[in-house]
Amino acid sequence: MEVAVLAQKVNRLGLWLFAAVYFGVTACGLTLAVRASQPRYHYEVRQDLSVHFDNADKVIEKVRLRLKERAEVIRITYSAQNSSLDDTDKIVRELMRFACAETDRPDEGDYIGCQLGGYNSAFTEEKADGGHRNVIEITPIYFTDAAQESETDSAVKAVLESLGLSDDAGDEEKVRAVYDWVCDNVQYDHIHRRNDSYRLRSAAYGALVYRRATCMGYAVTVYRLLRELGVGCRVITGDAAGEYHAWNIVCIDGEWYNADATWDSMGGGRENYLKSDSDFGEHVREEKFDTAEFRAMYPMAVTSLKGK
Repeated sequence: MEVAVLAQKVNRLGLWLFAAVYFGVTACGLTLAVRASQPRYHYEVRQDLSVHFDNADKVIEKVRLRLKERAEVIRITYSAQNSSLDDTDKIVRELMRFACAETDRPDEGDYIGCQLGGYNSAFTEEKADGGHRNVIEITPIYFTDAAQESETDSAVKAVLESLGLSDDAGDEEKVRAVYDWVCDNVQYDHIHRRNDSYRLRSAAYGALVYRRATCMGYAVTVYRLLRELGVGCRVITGDAAGEYHAWNIVCIDGEWYNADATWDSMGGGRENYLKSDSDFGEHVREEKFDTAEFRAMYPMAVTSLKGK
């Protein structure tokens, strides 16, 4: 559905990928290219490995992969008969939005988007036969680098093994084990709370390796661990007690509950665990998480789970 919407928007802008689409990425000495010939795309790397794919979602997958690999620059070249800087900005926003959308993988979706501090983009235009060749360079602002993500992966594996969950453990047991581990082992990073240049405070790396984090670091860590266990989870942002805040919603038996590991790690109890919206009144969602569409996708439980 989202891919179709993207294609429609690109067509409405009067842009079509008819000559070539190149994704040139420079990271750790790797050069990668994506070429397109309407209506098929062709993806190849220097090792003569090639994969053919038919539609825009495959292009988005490659952008997502470059983000996961922490590529320093993502370079996109495409051709169009009509072009403008405004059109290009819209295309970049759509590509990045879809690249950070939820998938079935624990290291994608919110795990990418919530650990990305935005991006810079540059646009140049070259004349080509029959139109223009547009070149976009996207420079993502990551909270972590590739080496730190490798350490995070190892830490995630170690934590999950330490939980001692059986193969037949249910969602509620998994959620409780992860939540207790995070609340008991991660301390709130008061030192870097107001230091916006210290991005590790908001990363799973900070929580799992240094055992210190602020609210986003807590929330993205809970997200990653639960998604690794196959439990539904999202990161929600908004206002709590008058300040910007991040927490989670988690899925148990088809219903979604609020959980705020940051507050419970500091309070020592479980006062903000598996709560319905009516019992979570100090938290107000950001507008994009409070739409009818979002709430239909993630239906909240009417009552909290008692005694948990």
